[in-house]
Amino acid sequence: MAENPVRSLIENLGKELTQKPPSDRLFPYGKVQGKVITPENFMQILETTKPRKIAFVDGGDGILEESPNFMIILNRVYFSIFEGKKRISASKLKQRIEFFSYVVSEVRDNEDKKTVSYNTKLFPYSKSDLTYLPDETDLEYKTDNTNVLQESRLVSLSRRFAEWSLAEKVASEELNEGDILIMDGSLQTGYKNESKYASRLYDSAQKRGVIVCGLTKSSRLIMESGEPLLARIQEIAENVPFKTWFVEIADMASSDNRGHMLAAKFHPKSKHVFRFEILRDQFNRMDDLEKNDVLASIAANSHDLAMPGYPYGSIDADRFAQVRKNELEMYRGLMVAEMTKVAEWKRLQKYTLTTKFHDDLNLVTS
Repeated sequence: MAENPVRSLIENLGKELTQKPPSDRLFPYGKVQGKVITPENFMQILETTKPRKIAFVDGGDGILEESPNFMIILNRVYFSIFEGKKRISASKLKQRIEFFSYVVSEVRDNEDKKTVSYNTKLFPYSKSDLTYLPDETDLEYKTDNTNVLQESRLVSLSRRFAEWSLAEKVASEELNEGDILIMDGSLQTGYKNESKYASRLYDSAQKRGVIVCGLTKSSRLIMESGEPLLARIQEIAENVPFKTWFVEIADMASSDNRGHMLAAKFHPKSKHVFRFEILRDQFNRMDDLEKNDVLASIAANSHDLAMPGYPYGSIDADRFAQVRKNELEMYRGLMVAEMTKVAEWKRLQKYTLTTKFHDDLNLVTS
């Protein structure tokens, strides 16, 4: 009988991944030091009779057109507010901001070598929306790498900064002392100038007593043994006597990540455990009662039947911030119609053809 390569792959992969005994500590990275995770360190999330108000902030983006030297992007940022299962209307701010951006590369001559500068321009629907968006000068990116424009990091640059900018406005104008703001993803910053926008949020939030958190949909962190972090925590939690819980994972000690890392299970029937962060300065000032109150408020919003254990506010924010493929096609049609009206259209079209042959080939062969 012929060998089944897929079965062989799975069997060998399974052997490779079970060679080391399990670990109870996060693999250290940077200045992050993992805590020992044992059943005794898990804290039960007790139900609250009065959930706190929570704002959820998320963003989405999609490429409308690209070439080796420019890229046009559709961006969205959105927030919603809930108190338990109840949706709260925003009182002052627009909940969804949509804007276009382009990134263009410029080769510059320096004394010893050439560098590439990637410059971004933002185009909202109205000038008033600019107050929600980052400064264009903060989005400049310099490198000697000519392939940066094709990387996903640069695609999400405008959107990520806009999320921080919108979150700061939500914290300062829509929320009050004791309320919670949840960013989609980690509180870690990675782009140049991004920490400036994160710090503005943290400063505004702390002045108003708003708790800043980050909820990560997935995690690539591993334990010292190489096992996925969250999968190992689920195994350890099998020996925990309660069904909703949180546990501290690591002590942070870096300026680009000011969150205190936890893992949490927000619903008894949830199949998933989530990486969850609370601004470190705020977490360190909380007693056990306040920690529970924050986590319990999130758990009170995590009863959606389609995805128990994941906050409905995060589902809602993802839905209204997401840029879908059919929307991109519609906007591309509008953009092409505008391109034909300007003298530069033929040159721009020539540039974009340099990246489109594979798409054209797929139309022929699929």
